[in-house]
Amino acid sequence: MAERYDALTVRESNGKSYFTKLGAMFPNKSGDGFTLVLDAVPASVDGQYRILLKVPQARDDRQQQAPAQDRQAQSRNSRFESDPAPSWD
Repeated sequence: MAERYDALTVRESNGKSYFTKLGAMFPNKSGDGFTLVLDAVPASVDGQYRILLKVPQARDDRQQQAPAQDRQAQSRNSRFESDPAPSWD
């Protein structure tokens, strides 16, 4: 069993799948279950929130598998993910 799992959401657009990391899941120290830590919540689809849990890939593996245009899209998305939340004051 993995030490952690990435919590992801998948968005389909133009025949492609786009993954956004929402958080991570860890086994409890007691070995009796898991703890899910979310930094974001996915959008609802038909009243359901779908979260995909996957063993994280090594950074080198992710870069080799993604075509150049997908890496560009990931780069654009990562800018938005790292931006601070807007102030609603």
